[in-house]
This record gives sequence, C-alpha cells and structure tokens, in this order.
Amino acid sequence: MRKKILGLLLVLLLLLSLFTGCTADMPGYGIAVDPDGNVLTVDENTRAVATIEYPHHEIHEGNHFHYSEVEDLPVNNVLDIQITTPNTTEWAHMTVEFEVESETEWWVYENVTINVAGAAITEINDNRNSAHANTTELAIITNINIANANADTAIVGTTLLFHGIAGAGKKIGGQGSSRQELILKQDEDYTLRFEATVAGYIAPLIRWYEHTNY
Repeated sequence: MRKKILGLLLVLLLLLSLFTGCTADMPGYGIAVDPDGNVLTVDENTRAVATIEYPHHEIHEGNHFHYSEVEDLPVNNVLDIQITTPNTTEWAHMTVEFEVESETEWWVYENVTINVAGAAITEINDNRNSAHANTTELAIITNINIANANADTAIVGTTLLFHGIAGAGKKIGGQGSSRQELILKQDEDYTLRFEATVAGYIAPLIRWYEHTNY
C-alpha cells in the first residue's frame, strides 16, 4: 500500500515539474487574449488579472452615453423625460440620478403612451473620440400640472418601476436615484417624471450603455 502511495506521489511531482516555470519558449505555455487579440495582463504586485468594470468597457467601445440638465420648476409643475427604445436587441442598460433644490416627487413608468412628444434630447457619447450614435431616444416636456402631464404622457395601464420623494422636509434640497442598473425593454416607451411639490431646481443625470443581447 505504501509503495502505491509513494508511486502516486512521484507521478504528481513529475507532473508538477512539467508545468512549473514554463516560459513562452516551452511546451504548454499559453497566452490569454481577448476577442480583439489584446493580451490580458496581471498586476505586477498582486498577480491579479487587470480588469475594468463592464460599463467602463462600453465607454471605450463608444456605446456609453449620458444626459444631464437643470430645470427650474414652479410649484406643482411636472417634468417628463420620455424614453423610447428601438425594436432591436441593442438594449439600453440605464441608471438614473438626480438632485433637487426642494421637495420633489418622482416616478419611472414603463409602457406609457406618448401623445405629445417633447423636445428631443441630444445625448453625450462618453467616448469623445467616438462618432457612434445611440439608438435610445430621449425627449423632454414640461406641464403646469399633473393632469396636463398625463394628457401628454399617459400613464394609464403602465407599470410603475420606481416611486419616491426627494428633498422631503429639507431646507437645502436632496437627491435620489434608481440605484441599480435597469435593462429597458426593446420597442417600449418610458417616462422619468418629476413633480415639484415645492418650487425649485431639478438636475437629472441619466447614464446608459447599449449592448446587443445575444
């Protein structure tokens, strides 16, 4: 029995010796590359594989966009940011953040009916060397009250994805976000809606990247 164990250990030691200390000139040596042929690297101190987060990768690919603006809303006025996705599998992965000067109620609705389209928004490609255009369309529209907003961007029969109040009870404003990334449905209409329960500025920041689903 001991002889069998010793023999097995000798075989394992032999196999380890074959794979230890391999170089590019030795059999069994391999180089890991990405689909474009770029060599994957490791950190020289920790030997961990050097990586970036996927949204950062999409910036390099020219598929990452953002929109930011500041709107001054009188009390009870409503701001709708209408979002329309194309009928393709190039899906938008989106996050929403915003700052408010005063108390503001906000919603994100899916499957809205856009009866009156707002003014088209010009998005910013976060890779300033890329000429790639986004396929997700955004538009902005304001109304003096919630009833008029519902006439322009109807929410009957919609799916409510997010709802909250930012800056409630605060004298110096507030902020909010959808927190996690949301993958929007293809061929669908959405609205990001703000109602100024107290008059003040609203500063939305919408980020998204477009990735073809396989």
